[in-house]
Amino acid sequence: MGADESTVSEGFLEGNTLEDILETYLGDLVGDAVYDHYRNQFPLLIKLLDINDRLSVQVHPDDIIAEQRYDSYGKKECWYVLEAGQDAVIWLGFNRDVTATEFYEACKKGTADELLNAFHPKKGECYLINPGTVHAAGGGLVIAEVQESSDVTLRLYDWGRENNPATAREMNLEEAIDIIDYSRLNAEDCIVRKPESGKVIFDTDIFTLTEIKLKEPYRVVPEQFNSFVVYICVEGTIELQAPHADGNNQMFRLKKGQLVLVPASVDECFLVPVTASASVLETYIKVDENEKDDYINE
Repeated sequence: MGADESTVSEGFLEGNTLEDILETYLGDLVGDAVYDHYRNQFPLLIKLLDINDRLSVQVHPDDIIAEQRYDSYGKKECWYVLEAGQDAVIWLGFNRDVTATEFYEACKKGTADELLNAFHPKKGECYLINPGTVHAAGGGLVIAEVQESSDVTLRLYDWGRENNPATAREMNLEEAIDIIDYSRLNAEDCIVRKPESGKVIFDTDIFTLTEIKLKEPYRVVPEQFNSFVVYICVEGTIELQAPHADGNNQMFRLKKGQLVLVPASVDECFLVPVTASASVLETYIKVDENEKDDYINE
C-alpha cells in the first residue's frame, strides 16, 4: 500500500490498485483468516531490487517496536538472488559479538563494514534478514525481495555519502541503537545456497518461501494454504492457466521478474513451463485461524 502501490495489468480489473481490490473482495482475495488479521492492509511487499551502487547499511524493527514507535508492522524479509555480478556483496549481520558503543563509533569513523559479514552471493541463493539484523548490498545485484508490509528502514551508515551535502540522506543511527542485534550472526541460519525444488526455503512466522522448478504443469490449490499465493518467475517463462466458468482457460504468461497473485477464492489453477528451464518462487501468509482476539474477555 502507498505511493508505489501495485495495479492490475490484465483482465477486467486492469488498472485497479491492490487497495481497491482488497476493499472490494476482502477475504475472497487474501483468505478469511488473513483478512481477519490484517484487515485492509495487504500483508506482503514484493519488490525487484536492481542494485549497482551500495545500499546504505540499515536495519528494520520487529513488529512490537514498529507498532509502538511507527504505528506499522515490522519488517522481516527474504532476498532471492536473480543475478549477481562478479563484485556483488551482501553484508549481513556481525562477524563477531560487538557492543553498541563499538558499532556506533565504527559508523562515525567510516569502518562499520569491517564488523559485518561480507558474503559473495551467487544466482539462486536466498538470504533471510530478520528484524534487528544490520545489512547492505552492492556490486551488481538483482534481487527478488519478499517482506512484511512495512517500509520502516533505519539507515545507520552510508559509506561516507552522509558527509557530503550533495548526497546526504537522513540517518537514523541514534534512533536505531536499541533495535540492533549485536550478536554474531550464524550464516547457516539465514542463507540457503542451493534451494531444493519444492522444499520450503524459509518458513517464518509471517510467510513461507519456496522455489519450484517446473518440469511439468504444477497444480495450485489456494485452499490448502488458507491464503492468497504469489508466484514470482525467477527463471525462464511460465504460463498460468486458470479454469473459467465458461469452460475456457484464462492464460497469463510470466517472464523472469514478473509475478502473479492467485486469490484465496480460486479453486485451482496450473503453472505450466513454457521454456525448458523455468522456476518460480511461491509465497503465502501464515495466520493461525484459531488466533485469540485480545479484545474478547472470555
